[in-house]
Amino acid sequence: MGDMEILLVRHGSASWDTKTDIERELTPLGQQEASAAADWIGSSGWQPDELWVSPYRRAVQTAAILNRDWQLKSRLKSSLTPDTPQSELEAMLATFRGERLLVVSHNPLLSNAIDYWHGGANKSYWGMQPASMALIRTEVFAQGCGNLEWLRHYPNYDHNGR
Repeated sequence: MGDMEILLVRHGSASWDTKTDIERELTPLGQQEASAAADWIGSSGWQPDELWVSPYRRAVQTAAILNRDWQLKSRLKSSLTPDTPQSELEAMLATFRGERLLVVSHNPLLSNAIDYWHGGANKSYWGMQPASMALIRTEVFAQGCGNLEWLRHYPNYDHNGR
């Protein structure tokens, strides 16, 4: 198997005005953040083979905005929730057979995954803010086997915060 790219995107800013975490919706700022991320990804020419999404409402809403130009079939994955163990995420990713995967999910899952795959070698890692994006290149999803190509934060996606 050759190199794979996984673009990790944290959902946009979400309201706390719900009964459960699952129901939280994007705020107007969150919609703006997701739209800006979609614009940046589109202008970069990067396009995923598949789109995997947390079933939480704010992630589904973010993914719909990111997917507006591609119209890929979103695959809801129960293993993309905030507290999913790294081992469960790795087992799920082992089933991916394409070259480019877009994952829309949450913290702490995404920040922990970056640290785990990248091996913690880059001490300037800042974490995933709302609508942050991180591109990992790897041959296999295992500890220390990934390369953090870039880490970008709203509103300045042109700056590589890696």
